[in-house]
Amino acid sequence: MNAQVRSLCLVALALAATASQARDYPIGAGWSRAPDLSVYGALRLSSELAQEREVLCLGHNPASVEDRWRAAYAAREAWITDALSRRYGSAAVTRAADVKVGRITCTTFRDDRWRKHHFQMLRLLEYRLVPRDHWRSSAR
Repeated sequence: MNAQVRSLCLVALALAATASQARDYPIGAGWSRAPDLSVYGALRLSSELAQEREVLCLGHNPASVEDRWRAAYAAREAWITDALSRRYGSAAVTRAADVKVGRITCTTFRDDRWRKHHFQMLRLLEYRLVPRDHWRSSAR
């Protein structure tokens, strides 16, 4: 009996340690080591999910949502797509962007996780793809 209680305590401690570690990491932790094209696929997917949420859950006009996203992110995404196409080829970029998932669920509270996730992926790819001498050459 004592060995069973001790093993149950060890299992409970292991589960508690795992749960506490999972909460300490921010959303998107681990993406810094992911391949560029995987991050690009996640970027495109989070963009699609965030826009879908605005339309389906919040009832916004699809055209206005698309216009807002285009104004906010189109130039940056085009630059990233161009840089990735030069590095990996346009066929690989097209395959990476073709990620599909099921519909999202609508919540009763404000939920911007897909927009935040999109921004994190966008920033990560910008940091990775900017030329190493970009900041030095602009200071001259």
